[in-house]
Amino acid sequence: MADGRWGFVGLGNMGAPMAASLAKAGHKPLVFDLRPEAMVALHPVGAQSAASLAELIDTCDVIATCLLYDHQVRQTFLGPGGIIERGRAGQVVLIHSTLLPATVMEIAQAAQAKGMGLIDAPVSGGGERTGPASLEGSLTVMVGADDWAWEKARPMLEIVGKHVVRVGKPGAGQIVKLGNNIMALCNQVVHMEAIRFVEAFGVTREALDQVAMLSSGASWAVANYGHFDRYGSEHTLAGTPEMPHRLGKDLRYAVSVAQEEWAYLPTVALCSQLLPGLFEQRWAEYKKKLADQ
Repeated sequence: MADGRWGFVGLGNMGAPMAASLAKAGHKPLVFDLRPEAMVALHPVGAQSAASLAELIDTCDVIATCLLYDHQVRQTFLGPGGIIERGRAGQVVLIHSTLLPATVMEIAQAAQAKGMGLIDAPVSGGGERTGPASLEGSLTVMVGADDWAWEKARPMLEIVGKHVVRVGKPGAGQIVKLGNNIMALCNQVVHMEAIRFVEAFGVTREALDQVAMLSSGASWAVANYGHFDRYGSEHTLAGTPEMPHRLGKDLRYAVSVAQEEWAYLPTVALCSQLLPGLFEQRWAEYKKKLADQ
């Protein structure tokens, strides 16, 4: 039976520190991941493992999910024995992944038909960071939700997020997240090409960035240059072809969504193709530099 307990599904690089924030706040969340070791790692801070997704759904009133890809979220929510099929009226479920907005709307409609609340709540990490622990309670959360679901899940959101911004109904969170990442990731491409330009003339990146931060070239990409280098060395997918491909995912989603509305994004489309290769080259150079030290 539901007892107001919170649950968390998906304990990867983003999900684990979010669940840890809930546990450290004293809420003893019930957690589930396909990797048993990911659940066990959170026991010292107060989280408890669910034996199955079904147990978590049956036990918790508010369930947050943080999964990697669109198809994983779709299976977890809409598949046989998933959250929607097994869920109940009054239950609130949160999606912290970045997805195609159409997927969120499909899940939201299925949830509404059962009297459940769906909160569209993608997240963004902030600034220079040294590991997952520094994400705890520091995220920006973009929330699309109906009023009653928002009020029920708001205490959870305000623990995992430093900035929790309600931007509209379900689906709006994904749109704002993609819009934000258009700027963040396209700026990465421009910054890396600017570095390539100055280095061709024997000038260092550090010199370029020092001037940029004092002038019109300033951006989050310049101020937080090392942020994405750690993706290439510390992320669970580091060293695999999937990692740079994954970083371009949001740009590909944005182009696809925009075309459905007859809004064309040629710069974003180009950046989505350039970004993986630029990161592969950058990370190879970064690893070589570390090895030479």
